Amino acid sequence: MAFDPIQEDCLRLILEAMRRERVYPLNDNIFIERGMEQFREDPSKLIACDRDRSFHLMAKATEILDYHIPFLTVEAEIDRQEQRAEHYLHEAIELDASNWDAKRMLAALDAASNDEYVSYLLDNRSAVERDLESTVDEARDVYAREYASDLARRPLERWLAALASRAVISGQYRLALSVAEQSLTFAPTDPAGIRHTGMLAMAKLEANHQDIKSYRARHAIAYGIVGPLRRRHHAAEKSLDAWTLLAELSAAYRSFDYTSADRYLHQLMRTYPDAAEPLYYQAEFPDGIFSRVNVVPGSQDELILAISEATPLLQEGIGTPDNACFASWVANHEMVRRALADRTSSAAGQPGRTGSGGDN
Repeated sequence: MAFDPIQEDCLRLILEAMRRERVYPLNDNIFIERGMEQFREDPSKLIACDRDRSFHLMAKATEILDYHIPFLTVEAEIDRQEQRAEHYLHEAIELDASNWDAKRMLAALDAASNDEYVSYLLDNRSAVERDLESTVDEARDVYAREYASDLARRPLERWLAALASRAVISGQYRLALSVAEQSLTFAPTDPAGIRHTGMLAMAKLEANHQDIKSYRARHAIAYGIVGPLRRRHHAAEKSLDAWTLLAELSAAYRSFDYTSADRYLHQLMRTYPDAAEPLYYQAEFPDGIFSRVNVVPGSQDELILAISEATPLLQEGIGTPDNACFASWVANHEMVRRALADRTSSAAGQPGRTGSGGDN
């Protein structure tokens, strides 16, 4: 569902090594395995040009910003790591002025507000598209064509995903949905996971059950509903993801259809067995700066990510954002409370616990 910067760095370096050594066909497994081993040992051995070193530095910055800093607690260490990542990004841009991932990430760090970042993404989108068009037009050999058909497209996919995501945060839901639709036309398999952002934007625009169903059908390839290995549509339809279920839950709640709302909440908690705590606490997780962070499909981490991204949706209703009606309804629902109580009871009854002392 998300881009892996280290994997992508490895793929780019191996493809460039194939070009240098004139390796063909491109599915030479022995060469690829040898390249992967070299990458694991020391990626610098595979770097031979400024463009590849630029992407490698950007990937290192991503590891720091998206997968390390969110788990730090000491402010001084957070500042030190941010400065280190920014240094990598500046150097990446100096090496390759067309490294739009690095430029976008630096803009995200430097922007004074979310609206300013959205404006930057809108203002520079056409330049990213022109660079991709030039790369495609100038692809003369098999290696350049392979790069242009996939890896070269990814910065634009990430650009659009960032624009849609930040548009939701800024309350520009029609813009977010429009960008999501455009991206899904450009990349029907949706490696950026922008379909989920579009789903949340639709929910904020008060989509009903039929609207949600039509959206999923319209983007059936992205949702895995159709494809060479998919013969039965109904099976895929039953496997709804957290973003879809939250949108359905919101639509039912908004229309006072509490029977359906209960059903979707029950389905959400069955799909994600450890859902009670995330649904109760509704913690916000920092957005990935490179792209949506990698999580295991169907995991509690995926649910936590979806709930965090759905914060604008959960905050709908009467009251302050900290005590919004929909958020409170979900957190205090009997199913959530009961699951929390059951989990507490199970933990208290585990072998080795004395039942007194230490807990309070």
